[in-house]
Amino acid sequence: MNPLLVGKVMNSALEKSMSTVSAKSLLTVALISLALTGCASRQPEPEAPVQTGPSAAEVEAQRRAEAEAARRANEQALAQARQILAQAREHTHLNAGQQDRLRSGEQAINSGEGRRAVDILNALLSELRAARMTYTVMTGDSLWRISGRANVYGNPYQWPLIYKNNTDSIRDADLIYPNQQLNIVRHPLRGEVDAAVNHARNRGAWDLGRVEDSDRRYLGR
Repeated sequence: MNPLLVGKVMNSALEKSMSTVSAKSLLTVALISLALTGCASRQPEPEAPVQTGPSAAEVEAQRRAEAEAARRANEQALAQARQILAQAREHTHLNAGQQDRLRSGEQAINSGEGRRAVDILNALLSELRAARMTYTVMTGDSLWRISGRANVYGNPYQWPLIYKNNTDSIRDADLIYPNQQLNIVRHPLRGEVDAAVNHARNRGAWDLGRVEDSDRRYLGR
């Protein structure tokens, strides 16, 4: 074969081989560059949120603490209600409705409903303490007769209660006048009632126009 022709064929084959290698190299470089670009532009994945709420144990501990606080508050309310009940029981001449409320308060205590018992009995006690009535003296009246009226005390021996509560307008318990306005406590305490009845039973005879010494002693108690 002609040596010149062989050289041309070899040169052509070499050029093709080099062209193929060059193309592969460029393709490899392009792929690497593309991969690097993708890695650079990829955003980091967000971190999982951290649990910030209370744990089950903490929730249970809180529940127990609240239950204990409620128990203590109820015990305090029950103790307060018992004291109020005792004070309300010291008042006399309760009407049927007031007696029902007194029983309702006692039942609430027995049921362990401290707050309800306090509400019922507090309202009742305030009412009993504040209850007053005004009586206008009529011709022929006496403290004995007024005290015995059903709409007053229903017991004439409690007349000293009226006397003691109206010393600004009554000087002598044996002498009152028509149209006098007497202030009457509707629900006096049992101790006051007992003292009044004892005085009425042991005071002695009526004596118009003179303040008896026994009356003075009674008023000074």
